[in-house]
Amino acid sequence: MPTWLYVLLSVPVLSAFIGWLTNWQAVKMIFWPARRMLGWQGIIYAHADKFASNLGQIAERDLMNAEDMAARFDPAELERALAPTLDAEAAGLVEAAADTLQPGAWKMVPPPMQLMIVEQVKVKTRAIARELTTELRPRIAQMLDVKLLVAGQLSGANVDRLARMTEQIGHKEFKFIEYSGGVFGLLIGMAQILVWESLNRWWVMPIFGVLVGLITNYLAIQMIFRPLEPTRYLGVFRYQGVFPKRQAEIARDYGATTASEVITPRNVIELLITGERGQTLLAELTALLSRRIDAEWAAVKGMVPLPVSDAQLTALKALIVARLLELAPKLRPQIEAVLEKQLDVAATVEKRLASLPKAEFEAMLRGVFQEDELTLIVVGGVLGGAVGAIQGALVLAGG
Repeated sequence: MPTWLYVLLSVPVLSAFIGWLTNWQAVKMIFWPARRMLGWQGIIYAHADKFASNLGQIAERDLMNAEDMAARFDPAELERALAPTLDAEAAGLVEAAADTLQPGAWKMVPPPMQLMIVEQVKVKTRAIARELTTELRPRIAQMLDVKLLVAGQLSGANVDRLARMTEQIGHKEFKFIEYSGGVFGLLIGMAQILVWESLNRWWVMPIFGVLVGLITNYLAIQMIFRPLEPTRYLGVFRYQGVFPKRQAEIARDYGATTASEVITPRNVIELLITGERGQTLLAELTALLSRRIDAEWAAVKGMVPLPVSDAQLTALKALIVARLLELAPKLRPQIEAVLEKQLDVAATVEKRLASLPKAEFEAMLRGVFQEDELTLIVVGGVLGGAVGAIQGALVLAGG
């Protein structure tokens, strides 16, 4: 086959292949490998802490902060949700409380009187639950760190979730990087033919391979994010970066994922009840209960025929706190259901993310590989040069 025909047929195709290959490799380097190998670790994994922290900051600042979450919480609705479980425990609690003050005393109370007391306790218990929730709400808002919550759910042992979410949210952008490399490579290959015809030297191929790798990677990354707003070029072509153009679609997907995996009622509760926060919250809840029991006791002690010592009252408080802690696992599903409804994380995140300024929205994805953009581009050039050298060798062989 004549060299000119071989070049005409092979150069644009190989150039397109180089463009696709180098861009495909750039995408793979974002997610692979999860553990460092040959001096490289996938960008997501290498910078997981920083990226997760950045997403947490965006969430807290722009999407759903602790004060916002606390303001949405309705103690009255929670009271209604907890009422059946609390009512079911009332009789046992009253009997245990009576026996704490005077062993065997409850059995001496006539059944009609027992029923009346239990019904009164049910009403009081519901009211106390509502009041405790109302009083604790501002304190919970102070203790709830949304940035920490989001970062914790996307880093460390949860880094695979970060990688998966990033791949899901940016799947169209990553595909764009790949196929645009082939398109740009094909166009550059056309120009490569003209240069080859002028110089007719084998080293043109690796040089153009480097250029294809560098240019296609650079252009693909830029075209994902720029321009932020629709812009007309040469008076004819209208273009907007792939990522900002999809803001509404991405906001919907991100809102759904955030609600199901990140800012979930279960995760919110876990953050509040574990570690130092959990100890602080328990101490404050115990103090509030103690004050409320003191107030209730002050109102009824004149009607109690038996003397009650401070030690007995302390034991009563301890009993109520212990019963509440025992009851917590039964109450938790109901609390989570109320939180899920009231917080409405998916809709809230979608709405606010969709209206986020484009420059701030860009940081959600570009922050993944911004620090390593130059590395991705340079590696693309090196790989392109290697393939170009093979191409040059084939041209020499074909000649």
